[in-house]
Amino acid sequence: MQNQESTAVFEEFQRQYNTFYSIGDLTPTLCALWGIREPAACGGKTIAPVLDQADKLMDGLGKVEKTVLFCADALGNAQKEYYTEAFEKIRKVAGFEIKSTAVMPSVTPVCFGTIFSGAAPCVHGIMKYEKPVLSVETLFDVFAESGKNVAIIAVNECSIDKIFRQRKVDYYSVRTDEQSFQLARRFIAEDTYDLILCYMIGYDAAMHKTGPFSETAAAQAKLAAERFSQFSEDMETYWKKYNRVLSFVVDHGGHSVDEQHGGHGENIPEDMIVNHYYRICEKSC
Repeated sequence: MQNQESTAVFEEFQRQYNTFYSIGDLTPTLCALWGIREPAACGGKTIAPVLDQADKLMDGLGKVEKTVLFCADALGNAQKEYYTEAFEKIRKVAGFEIKSTAVMPSVTPVCFGTIFSGAAPCVHGIMKYEKPVLSVETLFDVFAESGKNVAIIAVNECSIDKIFRQRKVDYYSVRTDEQSFQLARRFIAEDTYDLILCYMIGYDAAMHKTGPFSETAAAQAKLAAERFSQFSEDMETYWKKYNRVLSFVVDHGGHSVDEQHGGHGENIPEDMIVNHYYRICEKSC
């Protein structure tokens, strides 16, 4: 029943915004790519073009063996329409752009709770801006159950750092986005983990303080594209022997509140429409 309830919520927003996918579809898609079961309350669906491409590249014989999730807070579709150069770079690196709808309220812990459980807010339990530990099963639980080594890297006390605690994964709380980025790069080079989540709070913080299209925010959007591209290069260098996926994962978008500030949390296109990106690579000798 929880699965059906989540599916109904996702489909409601998809109809409203004329999209075919939801942010709740990332977890079932990754589970399918890896050959791992979905979390118990998952109500999302697998993303067919992503799975089809993986099947072609791997000749239907292999599964994904390494994944990096680069979670760039608040860089939604409204930002894509404005920061065209940065998002074109992301799209070229990835290959797949999947337009999706967020959930309400469109705030970070609610949306990332949905992204990594595949469950609607009314099912996973975070219904407002708060940061409790999720009690429902998540992507990280089923990966750990399958013997995969998982690292979650994020700025201390942010939503990603707090709501996925109490799992059998490794947590790295850092002071800055740059530290998070460099630590993830180190783990790729050392071949330490199977699944790495690297979170970037910079654009969201800049958007709130200076507006979604300020010079400060623009610099963060450009930096997100550069970091995503660097992850792709690192994975190509150090993880060639693995089937691998790199994904650019966004929770929600954002809008201008006044001339100097931005915000999100409303049921409007600027906040609710996002794009997820997937780069799929087969192993090579």
